[in-house]
Amino acid sequence: MNSIYEQLKIDRTVPIPLYYQIKTFMIKHIEDNSLKDGELLPPEEELCAYLNVSRPTVRQAFLELVHEGYLNRIKSKGTFVTRPKIAGDFIQKIQTYNQEMQYYGLKPKTKLLSISEIDVFAEVMEKLKLTEKDKVICLERLRYADDKPIVYVKTFIPVKLCKGLIDEDLEQNSLYDTLKTKYNIEIAHINRQIHATVADPYLSDLLGIMENAPLLYITTVAYNQNDIPFEYSLASYRADMYKMNVDLYKDKYYK
Repeated sequence: MNSIYEQLKIDRTVPIPLYYQIKTFMIKHIEDNSLKDGELLPPEEELCAYLNVSRPTVRQAFLELVHEGYLNRIKSKGTFVTRPKIAGDFIQKIQTYNQEMQYYGLKPKTKLLSISEIDVFAEVMEKLKLTEKDKVICLERLRYADDKPIVYVKTFIPVKLCKGLIDEDLEQNSLYDTLKTKYNIEIAHINRQIHATVADPYLSDLLGIMENAPLLYITTVAYNQNDIPFEYSLASYRADMYKMNVDLYKDKYYK
């Protein structure tokens, strides 16, 4: 058992439920990384004996921590520490991936899997309003948060809008920043759609998850300052690490 549990002292003289004392202790030490992501917790019965509390007390603490994203229970293996999902504003705010991760105190990283010029095909032609003669740059990226893979992205950009982009360092430099500074392409607005899907063998291997694990599949069409579509992206987010955060406000004309 991790020695950190020696600091867990149950106070029966205060009107704070015992399970809640356990819960707040766990949250504090998960957030300060004393209990590390992926660490196996002691069995409920072992913790009960150590703290001299009933099993339902420990179970309630664990259940609430699971529901809040601090713990993950895996059948026949045990209960593990995990970090709460990133409550991303990706769906309602235009910002780079790096900006979003840094906002949440996470270290972003991008691995460029491939980049090439390809002939356009029907789906991309429709989204980017291209002709059969056009070519697009296709780039595949795997993006990380604190060295954990979180999203796989495939992106298509018309070659005619940014010749030479294929030679840029898009592992170290933001795609959007590069388009702005070198090609005078700025994002004016974006259309995004969210779908539920599962990981195929390729994505399960890249993202380090089980095959058929749930994913958030998000398509993006970005338009520049002249209302010309310049990017079509397909992103597969790990549903165990990422959730969408959307704020809705009542329309002033709604009665």
